[in-house]
Amino acid sequence: MKILVTGGSGFIASHVVDRLLRDGHEVTVLDLWRSAAVGGQTGNPRMKFVQGDILQDKRVSELMRGQDVLIHAASILGTSETITAIDVEQTALTNVVGGVKMLKHAKAAGVRRVIVPTTPDVAWLNPYKITKNAVQKFCQLYHRNFGLETVALQLGNVYGPRERYPESEDGAPFNYEKIIPTVLMRAMRGETFFIYGDGEQRSEYVYIDDVVESFARAVAAEQNIGGTVIPVGCGRNLSVNQVVETIRRVWGRDIQTAHAPMRPGEAHLEIALDPGLLSKHLGYRLRYSLEQGLAQTIPYYESMHLHGARGD
Repeated sequence: MKILVTGGSGFIASHVVDRLLRDGHEVTVLDLWRSAAVGGQTGNPRMKFVQGDILQDKRVSELMRGQDVLIHAASILGTSETITAIDVEQTALTNVVGGVKMLKHAKAAGVRRVIVPTTPDVAWLNPYKITKNAVQKFCQLYHRNFGLETVALQLGNVYGPRERYPESEDGAPFNYEKIIPTVLMRAMRGETFFIYGDGEQRSEYVYIDDVVESFARAVAAEQNIGGTVIPVGCGRNLSVNQVVETIRRVWGRDIQTAHAPMRPGEAHLEIALDPGLLSKHLGYRLRYSLEQGLAQTIPYYESMHLHGARGD
């Protein structure tokens, strides 16, 4: 198939692009920047990279023609960052208006299926969570009212190689903090990792390969799965404290920690994702435990630290 991937230079989407190419699809990536991961595919005749903005109607309309599937992963990320470092209006414009534009162009071009990563609907008042939940509802609106087959893959806390961390210097236009790469890189530099609040806030931690498999199955699904919201999880969550302890145990080294106040836009709650719809619609159950995923992830960041790298 011919597949357009927006935000294809990012952590999750770049892994999805790799898988789509291995599966024999023709992939066009639209992004503001070219990451090293996507740059490594530039010699592949089935991959085309286009540097551009999802808000550029003419360019997006042209790219959408002839595409079978759209994976719309482009967005501005960040919990506190979308409050303290990035203009709220910019996040809303890119994530919500940009998302609606992609749905509109996909419908006009006759795209068969649109797949959008979203987040669990939780009471976190930050622009990223608010806008991703809005896009999820617009996907359902476009399916119900305009007949566009839209699928929302609701993701937990995804981790794995290539995930960015606060000190990344890889040319990406936006930065954000995620727990696992931040713990690893700060520990290797002998720095303290700050746990926000009491560390008992809980989320699902999902290894990137499980997420990629879910995307691949959503692309290949023969039945119409339009309007569905499919959580990609197993129903088992862990606290921040448990994640740090698991990293210590799997890695076999000390991690210096201290507590800091909760960040703006964050709340003390529990996130758990029901695996039933993933099994029902895509025939899949997650394969990786946190321990197994960390065993695949840690060597990547050790290599980055060894070679003095600061980003993908």
